[in-house]
Amino acid sequence: MKPRQIMFTAGTAVAALAALFVAGCTGDTTTVVQPSQEAPGITVSGMGEVFATPDTGFFNVGVESRATTVAEARNQAARAADAVIASLKKNGVDSKDIKTTALSIQPEYDFSRDGQAPRIIGYRVNNSVEVKVRKLDDFSQVLDDAVEAGGDDARVQNIWFDIEDTTALLEQAREAAMKDARQKGEQLAKLGGVKLGDPLAISEVQGPGPTPEYRLAPATGGKSDAAFDTPIEPGTGSLVVNVSVRWGIEQ
Repeated sequence: MKPRQIMFTAGTAVAALAALFVAGCTGDTTTVVQPSQEAPGITVSGMGEVFATPDTGFFNVGVESRATTVAEARNQAARAADAVIASLKKNGVDSKDIKTTALSIQPEYDFSRDGQAPRIIGYRVNNSVEVKVRKLDDFSQVLDDAVEAGGDDARVQNIWFDIEDTTALLEQAREAAMKDARQKGEQLAKLGGVKLGDPLAISEVQGPGPTPEYRLAPATGGKSDAAFDTPIEPGTGSLVVNVSVRWGIEQ
């Protein structure tokens, strides 16, 4: 009778033993064949990092108004916010680069009366927008003028920088990551007494986009004619690509 072959993994070991037992009882001849091992290779990681200066800036600017009634607080905030937005557009910021991110109306309480429930003494309105500045040379002026337009109700909370188009930077980072992976693979192959072959598998993981350090002087309230421009330092950011490469081994 022709022998049979059974392929199995660790998960099917019990079934294979059972098959052997049954085959022995029936007189069949059964051969168990272990699965072939993965092709020999060397797996390494490679990293490529490219540094670049940001070309785009962002900041959140808003207004905060307080009054004894909701209507009065809202109107005051609306006037200040309109002035801020008008200043942004006057300095060349397009409407598509101005996005409202927060709007709230909250009561303010007096908790000073012992043993009595707090009472509402007024209302606070916050309204803020996210601004994208495509010309960093204009960043300080755009920011300062917006703060001046908002007067004492103006508030600046966050500022960050980015690179508009990272296509070329990613290509450079990939090249550097693959070069790093090849150098590591060649070293390991040499230490192991073998010769590095062609890549069998490549995977990529991109790191976070450029997140440069920056410095910003606090900016709240209007500025006088003698005030200095707010100093802005975009810094230098980095873009990282990590690759995992499995290299073959030449026989």
